[in-house]
Amino acid sequence: MNGLAFQRPGPMPFRLLLDEALRQARRHFRAIYLQVAIPIVVFSTLIAVIQALWLSRVLVDKGAVNSTAVTYLLALANFGLLIVAFMAMLAGVMDALTGRAVDMKRAWRFALQGRVLGTLLLWYGAGIVSLVCCCVPALVLGPSLAFVPVVMLDEARFGPGSFSRSVELTLYDPERQLLKRPLLKVLLLLVVVLIVSSLLGLLVALPFQLPMYVDMFRRMATGEDPMQGAAGWIWLQVPAQFLNALVSTAVYLYLAFGLGLLFLDTRGRKEGTDLRSEIDAVFGGPPPELPFS
Repeated sequence: MNGLAFQRPGPMPFRLLLDEALRQARRHFRAIYLQVAIPIVVFSTLIAVIQALWLSRVLVDKGAVNSTAVTYLLALANFGLLIVAFMAMLAGVMDALTGRAVDMKRAWRFALQGRVLGTLLLWYGAGIVSLVCCCVPALVLGPSLAFVPVVMLDEARFGPGSFSRSVELTLYDPERQLLKRPLLKVLLLLVVVLIVSSLLGLLVALPFQLPMYVDMFRRMATGEDPMQGAAGWIWLQVPAQFLNALVSTAVYLYLAFGLGLLFLDTRGRKEGTDLRSEIDAVFGGPPPELPFS
């Protein structure tokens, strides 16, 4: 029989990955969540307030100045904040998973470094280009580059080096089994997060949208203009956006722990296998099985 020392560790089952990500997210929630959620919530709510003010003005004065350009600029700035905030969150997550003390100030400083921002710009740019070209390449390119932020954090590789390293790890599959490939697990993790995020977003938005729809149908039934009550509906979106930002950030935290765990699991198995191969090359393979008498 083969000794335990020569057994290769198997990949973490996907269900265990989901459970462990949730457990770790709950364990380190206080240390990471608020430090990232506060700037996201404040900026998202500010955008909602500005939009509500502009729409209220338009309803009163049809000739009001069009502030679409300002809204787009704010949305772009918000998107940039989300990118940097997720990077800072992931830095705190990797601290937690590797046994280091979680330091969110250091995490934000790391996320704001020039080489980190440059790599993130290339990363998101590649994802956008793949989506524009076709959804099928995006389903492969997105998951294959999912480890880019973690590689920057844990291995200090940036730019194209982080891209190639992420592809190398996500395609690692010594067992040649599709269901055990990190690439597929990343894709499934993203699908799970997308479903959870959509359902939670719907639950948050529904209480604020129902009064709008009820009022619209009531006015239509009585022959009134359904847009007469629009001024009140607009401001309902501000608390909805506030709560949605809080919920979304919690989902991002879960995703960050899932990616971090999958990265550490894949790299640990790959580097352990590589080390085993190097040892076998120098000292020979494991001893043969001993026959039973």
